[in-house]
Amino acid sequence: MVKSPHAHKVNVTLAHNKELALIFREMSDCYRYLGTEHRFRANAYAVAAQTLENMQEPVDTMAEDLKKLDSLKGVGESIAEKIQEYLHTGQIATFEKLKKKVPYGLMELLEIEGIGPATLRTLHDQLKVNTSDELLQAIKAGRLGHLKGFAQRKKENLLRVLKVDEVKQRMPLRQAQALGAVVLEAIHKIPGIQQAALAGSLRRKKETVGDLDIILTADRKQWKKIMNSIIRMPEVVRVLAAGETKVSILYGEQQVQVDIRLVRPDEWGSALLYFTGSKEHNIILRTIARQKGWKVNEYGVFEVKSGKRLAGRTEEEIYALFGLPYIPPEKRAGKNELQAI
Repeated sequence: MVKSPHAHKVNVTLAHNKELALIFREMSDCYRYLGTEHRFRANAYAVAAQTLENMQEPVDTMAEDLKKLDSLKGVGESIAEKIQEYLHTGQIATFEKLKKKVPYGLMELLEIEGIGPATLRTLHDQLKVNTSDELLQAIKAGRLGHLKGFAQRKKENLLRVLKVDEVKQRMPLRQAQALGAVVLEAIHKIPGIQQAALAGSLRRKKETVGDLDIILTADRKQWKKIMNSIIRMPEVVRVLAAGETKVSILYGEQQVQVDIRLVRPDEWGSALLYFTGSKEHNIILRTIARQKGWKVNEYGVFEVKSGKRLAGRTEEEIYALFGLPYIPPEKRAGKNELQAI
C-alpha cells in the first residue's frame, strides 16, 4: 500500500476509492446484521461508500488532510480516520474485528430479495453455517426445508442465486444465444447504457447454458435509474437480488435467470474478462499477476505497491499487458492457452 500517496501522485487512480467504497458497504452490512442499535453506523458507512463511488478525484490526494476528508458527504472524523488508516496500512482494524462478529462468508446474501439481517441470522444460527459453500452443503442435505418461516419464494430465490443444481434448467447453446439476443435488445433500449454484452458460459460457447450473464457500462450517475428500468421491464417475472451494481432476475416465460452487472467504462474489459471465465482461466491469470507484483480483478489490473492502474478498459489491453495475443472466450479453459507467458 502507498505510505506517501503524494509521492506517487502521477500514478494514483480511483482504485482506492473503489476499494474503500466496497469495504464501507460491507461494514454497513455487518452493522445491519448486528441489529437496529447499530442502524446509525450502518447508514453512515452506506452514505460514505456512495460518496467514494461518485468521487471523480482520487481519495489518495486527500490522505494527509483530515479536515478535507471530514468535509466529504457522509464522512465524519471517525470514517475519515479509517480512510487514512487504509491508505497507510492497507486495512481497517475495525473492519477486521467486525468480520469476526458476523458470519462474513454469508453477508453477500443480503442482496437476495427477501433475505434481510433477521433471515441471515436464522440461516447462520439454525443451520450452523458461516459461508455460502457451507450453506450449499446444508441445502443439498435437505436441511433448509426444516426452517420455520422460510417461505417458498424466499427459498427459491436463495437457491437460484446460489445456483444450486437442482433449480437450474440448462438450455442448449443455440436456445441460449437466441434468448440472450432478445434480452440484450431489450436492455439496449434503456437510456444511458453505453455498452452491453453477454458473458459467462454463453460467451464461451458451452454446449449447455444454465443462466445468462450480462455486463453493462454507463455513467455512474445513471446507474440507479438504469437498474430500476431493468427490474421494471415487462418480461421480468421476478427480481431475485438487487444491489448497487448488480441485479439478478427471472426473465420471460421460461423464467431464465439473468445476472446483470453495471461497471464503469474503464472497467469494461476487466469485468467482461472476469465474468466470462472460465474460473480456471481467471485463477491462472491472477497467479501470474501476483508473480509480477500486480493484482487483477473485475475492476482492472493494478500495481500492488502504488495502486497504479495498468489495464482494464478492454480485454485486448489486459492480454497485451500479460504479453499475450487476444484469447477468444471459447478457448479460455484454464489449460494450455496461457503457456505463452
